[in-house]
Amino acid sequence: MKLLSAPRQPFVGLALMAATGIIAAEIFPLSSVAVTAAVIILALCILTVARWPRLLATYAIVGAGFFLLHNFQTRNTEGLQLADQLGSRPRVVTATGAVITEPKIAPSGFATFLLKLKSIELEGRKQPTHAVWQVRWKGAPEFGDELELSGTAEPIPPPRNPGEFDMRSYLARRDVRRMLFVRYPENGTLIRHGGGNPIMRAAQKSRTWMQNTLCRGLEGAPEVQNFLSGIVLGLRHQTPEDIEEPFQQTGTLHLFAVAGLHVGIVAALLWMLATVARLSRKSAAALIIPLLLFYAAVTGLHISSVRAAVMSSILLGGFFFDRKAFVLNSLAAAAFFLRRRHYIAVGSSLGVLTTLERARSFFATLSRPRAATLDARRL
Repeated sequence: MKLLSAPRQPFVGLALMAATGIIAAEIFPLSSVAVTAAVIILALCILTVARWPRLLATYAIVGAGFFLLHNFQTRNTEGLQLADQLGSRPRVVTATGAVITEPKIAPSGFATFLLKLKSIELEGRKQPTHAVWQVRWKGAPEFGDELELSGTAEPIPPPRNPGEFDMRSYLARRDVRRMLFVRYPENGTLIRHGGGNPIMRAAQKSRTWMQNTLCRGLEGAPEVQNFLSGIVLGLRHQTPEDIEEPFQQTGTLHLFAVAGLHVGIVAALLWMLATVARLSRKSAAALIIPLLLFYAAVTGLHISSVRAAVMSSILLGGFFFDRKAFVLNSLAAAAFFLRRRHYIAVGSSLGVLTTLERARSFFATLSRPRAATLDARRL
């Protein structure tokens, strides 16, 4: 009886069917002809369900839709087409494109980043392309820079040891199939500076200001500066290995990843400020949601921070629209609307559970002051 009287939470079923469809597409990929035939059949099923709606049929269509979408988005992509054209051996090319991720500078001086290509020149022939490559260049690029780089395009190497992180598979899910190695700084030319998303540029400037503020007075302790930057802003690449290794050995390396814990703390602090300012719940939610998303941009738009920020925003959106927020349904909605690659990572499932627990604690905290106020009024 309790199950029948429980509130409707439709996104739970939708998220489960979407995840099932994506996992099935990973295990059973279809050919191009089969995908086309399946799309036609699915379109007929959608028209039928629109005429005679049924709950189970709707869930089945969602699962089939994500199955076909995943097959479609992982086949015949621009990255695959360019990789097939270049072959399996290294090729000397000149590539023109824009930096779409924040470059990470290694101690050797090489910067690693993703480059959204506009064109490549191979054997005297120039051709347009929109593929994305990983680049290693001994230069000083910035986010949004448009560059012309001459170097060696080679396949991304597989992991060398058993159990090692498979960077090639990770990048392949983002359709990054080649690495461009540019050995000398003079092999790269800056075409234009200051491009890219203006919100991301503002986020990076904010991060620089936050980092300088956190490290004020610690100029003589670079290890402590890097440690604080990693814990608060998720800048793990700046943390020395001798500091990071003890956290790895003790199983607490997740502290350096901005996820549900960090986003929950920021949300709670912002809610406290909104309470002090005597804002209504709707006004507080309207203020906190964009700030949480901006915080995810400040920390680099890593999957864990984006996932946690979106989940928290959907939860708070219930206040904004004067609707009761069901935590499980809101988290399922966030998982449903996030991009498909979030489903196929084990860390995504762990992140959902962590955010679920943080959200439960957060909403329990919100309800306590109101309950205490009602008890006081009764007395």
